[in-house]
Amino acid sequence: VYWDVALACLTISIKFHRDVLFPLSVIYAHEFLCLAPHEVEFEDLENAQRDVLEALAYQVGSATPGAFMAELWLALPTLRRLVGFDGGWERVQEHAWEVLCEALQQNEVLSYPISLLTAAAVIGGILEALVQRYK
Repeated sequence: VYWDVALACLTISIKFHRDVLFPLSVIYAHEFLCLAPHEVEFEDLENAQRDVLEALAYQVGSATPGAFMAELWLALPTLRRLVGFDGGWERVQEHAWEVLCEALQQNEVLSYPISLLTAAAVIGGILEALVQRYK
């Protein structure tokens, strides 16, 4: 049981911090499973991750920056007109994710709702995309 929880914590940590390790290569579930000194099935790992998140009262179905960005894109026709050019929305999202990942390293990030942080990051991304387009 200890190894299952330890493996789950490691897996969650890696997922939280970009799903990659240096030199930025993806880590697959089967690679985590090999770390335990006993046989662990994929379902066991998934259940252990769920148990850890539940113990921390984390809502797996909670709103995420990606969901907020998708909702903004669908809800705002003006946003689609503003950055609907080739690669525009992708640049906005890329910049927003960079800002959000950087924000995760700051303690103050917990003082603000994720929706507000995402909106601010998207605004910055819009500016960045427009500057790149009109250079």
